[in-house]
Parts: sequence; structure tokens; C-alpha cells
Amino acid sequence: MTSEPVPIDLLLRLSQVERFTARHLHLLCLADRTPSLPGAPGETRQGIIRKAVEVLTSREAGEKASRTREACGRAGIRILPLGSEDYPGALRPVPDAPLVLYLAGDYVPWEDSVAVVGSRAPTPPGKEFAGELASDLAAAGWTVVSGMARGIDAAAHDGAMRGGGKTVAVLGCGVDVVYPPEAGRLRGRILEQGALLSEYPPGSLPLPRHFPARNRIISGISRGVVVVEAPSRSGALITARLALDQGREVMAVPGNPLFPHTAGSNRLIREGAEPVTGAEDVIAALGWTCRRTPEESRERRILEFLSMPRHVGEIADALDIPPQELLPALLEMEFRKLLERRAGDYYKKMSKP
Repeated sequence: MTSEPVPIDLLLRLSQVERFTARHLHLLCLADRTPSLPGAPGETRQGIIRKAVEVLTSREAGEKASRTREACGRAGIRILPLGSEDYPGALRPVPDAPLVLYLAGDYVPWEDSVAVVGSRAPTPPGKEFAGELASDLAAAGWTVVSGMARGIDAAAHDGAMRGGGKTVAVLGCGVDVVYPPEAGRLRGRILEQGALLSEYPPGSLPLPRHFPARNRIISGISRGVVVVEAPSRSGALITARLALDQGREVMAVPGNPLFPHTAGSNRLIREGAEPVTGAEDVIAALGWTCRRTPEESRERRILEFLSMPRHVGEIADALDIPPQELLPALLEMEFRKLLERRAGDYYKKMSKP
């Protein structure tokens, strides 16, 4: 896109221009040597420069960028500028990739991510299926991406964590804002077992226009998108369309043709989406076999659970691991310095140096 990395302060300024994305930055970098900018309907060289100059020379924009950096520092929010090593690799080539992303939570392996999205008002079986699908995908080593909305999204995040894996919630607000209001507990769990991601700086409110825009990030950081129970006008269909535009695999769970809440999912399948009846269909469609052994999956579940000291009996009960299997596993992990044993048969994950 550009030959030299763009300083983060400049990206923070430019990101204040609504809908100013990687495409505009690329055109801006060409503007000094390209008198006209074909391929950008409605956007002239002068128009792009004018929008950029306003924020690059504005004292107010500079102060706002400084406040954003300070707020992120205080809250432990990481800033991921476009072009940095931490920026999701699959999202970088997307023409409308955000200039800056904000991340709260743990590191997540971006390269093996799959999105699970769907209705905000699913049927109980649909919600249960989404949770089980996400759990199985997480146990197989996939990072499950969704939007933390009510319904299918929330079930997908919950299922991924129950499966002992990572999950990423892409938000239509700042990562420090709790939305929907009842999602506080889910948000806290995601911070422990995954990450919250947004293109909007801390404190940004969940405005209606933010949610369709964030869908391009959900699909952009994922290798494929699975749609569960989407009616004909569902926002999940926007994510599916964006996934197609980005060259991602689109999959859908088939539903009863008589029920309107699966009309959108069934239409996707008629138009060529891969039908999904379980995690094995997703893995086959993406051409990737499970790389995590049962032992590795169990080890990851144990480490996720040991964010605070836990008694060995509590570990066995919570994770449903027989003591005769758990004790040797804990001993091996202690030897590898993944966890530490404390008095009274308590264990805790070792802190990173």
C-alpha cells in the first residue's frame, strides 16, 4: 500500500475523518504524483487532500489524537496501526481496512479465525447450534470471531470460550463501552479468553451507523463466515456479502424453508454458500485440518482457567478432567514453567516476563 510506515500520530489524526480508510490513504500517497485518481468515483485529488489537510493541520485534531493515546495507555488498550506487525494480516489488503484498530484483552492468533454470525432473535435450537459449532471450532484450534450482539453472536462467543479457545468481539463502539447493556459479564469473560476489537476510539458510543461498518472487519479478519439463522433482512447478510467481496469463504446453516428466520441463510445456500451442519463442514470448506491434539486442547483449557489460583479439585470439577489425568498434566505444565504450584494444592498460570 505504502512504501514507508505511516507514523501512528498521523493515522490517529486521519482516522478522525469518518470513513477515511486504507483506500483513501493509498490515494493520498499517490496524490503528489498523480494528477487524476481513476478508480475512485466522486473523489478528486483535491477533495482527498482537503479532507486530510484539515485534520493533519488542525490543532484540535492533534489534541484529540493525544488524548486518545493517553486514554488507551491508562486503560491498557493497545493501538494497532495499519502496517504494523500486530495489525491482523488478513485485513491489511482489504481496500477499506481501518487505519487504526483498538484492542483490549489478550493476544489472539489472527491467522486461523472464522466468523460465526446470525440473528439477534434466534430460536432456542439455533442459539444452541451456534454455541456448539463455536465450541467445536475453538476446540479444533480456530479463533471464533463475532460481533457481541444479542442472540447468535453472544452464543458464538460463549461457545468458543466453553470449547477452551479464543474469541474476538468486533464492536460498533469503543472497546471500553459496554454494549449491549446486558453484555457486561460476557465482555469480562472475553477479556480473559480473547479480545475486544474496534476501529472506534475509547469512549465512542454505539451509534447505529457503526454496526454495518464494523461488519467488514468481522469478515476481513476471518478466513470464512458462517451464517446461522439469518432472516431476509439480517445484518449477518451484510457480513456475508462483504466476505464475498473480500474473497472469503461464505457458509450457512440450512433451515426450515417455512420459517422466515432462516430465509436469508437458505438464500445464501441457493446462491452458492457452503451448507454447514457441523464444525467438520467448516473445516473442510476452509481446507484446514485440526492441528491441535487433545492434549494441547486440554492444556489450553487449564491455562485459561488458571488466571487466578485454583485448587486442584476445583480444576478437575470445572473442566471435567479426571484426577488421574489432571495431576500428571499439571506436573508436566509446572515443569515447563507454564504454571506454578502453591501451598495447599493450588495452581496458577505463570505470568509472562
